[in-house]
Amino acid sequence: MSKYVLKRVLLMIPILIGVAIMIFTLMFFVPGDPAEIILGNAATEAQVIAVREQLGLNQPYIVRLGSFLKELFFHGSFGNSYIYGTDVGTELMSRFPKTLALAAFSILLSTVIGIPLGIRAATHANRAEDRVSMFISMVGVSMPNFWLALMLVLLFSLKLGWLPSSGAKGWQYYILPVLANALGGIAGIARLTRSSMLEVIRADYVTTARAKGVPEHSVIYKHALPNALIPIITICGGRFGGQLGGTMVIETVFSIPGIGAYLINSINNRDYNAVQGSVLYIAFTFGVVMLLVDLIYAYVDPRIKAQYEGQSKKRVKKVKGVGAGA
Repeated sequence: MSKYVLKRVLLMIPILIGVAIMIFTLMFFVPGDPAEIILGNAATEAQVIAVREQLGLNQPYIVRLGSFLKELFFHGSFGNSYIYGTDVGTELMSRFPKTLALAAFSILLSTVIGIPLGIRAATHANRAEDRVSMFISMVGVSMPNFWLALMLVLLFSLKLGWLPSSGAKGWQYYILPVLANALGGIAGIARLTRSSMLEVIRADYVTTARAKGVPEHSVIYKHALPNALIPIITICGGRFGGQLGGTMVIETVFSIPGIGAYLINSINNRDYNAVQGSVLYIAFTFGVVMLLVDLIYAYVDPRIKAQYEGQSKKRVKKVKGVGAGA
């Protein structure tokens, strides 16, 4: 298992290099001039040229790309923001806790509600509980999160005055963003749980467990659910990894100073270093989360762990055989 983890970690290096080159190339050819945005409309052509030279924007593509990759992989630096003048890496780290809190509470709420809802629908297939659960899921999937966020602000902040509408100064500031962000996840997880459970509960080993007189609760939660969790873990891990990159719409609507809002502002201001650093951070975070998801697979399903260990043993035997033949 340790060799598998090391292999996956090393595989992230060329992936990050490819992402770095791709995002740098896109930002190089995108319309807009950071120097003009920094100076404003009243700036003269001479001032714009001076700022471009100061920032290194007048250099050729290959020179700028080489400097960017050198700073990134040899010094671990994303550079400074053109607009704010602050270190991009420091800015991302300061915003990460807010994005992490929003993502963690959102995925927690999605799984705590979505999985039981899907199990209930699967165990009562084609009955009233199933139809109600799937109707709720369909509404959640179809409802845009930005519209839901605005409706929640309108009701609970403007009309009732119960909760703050923007900011991230305390736990109460996260209630509305988490609700708006989690609804789509609840719907998706519930639908996937239902389909996965329906496939598993019809398997022979579940029928055998019932024939032996195992209580229905144990059949569902000890026999069926662990085998149905693999696709559920996949979608939860994917959503969590994506949200750690910043829920841009939610952070913008609720004025949460997270990574998503930082990325949106950087794109609007043509802040190349900030955009490149944010995208690379998102790619790295997503890769780490998906690695953890693969490790959770092995914990939930012993067959996957046995497969990893079996592959490692085969490699060891092959190496020994080559050595003996030599």
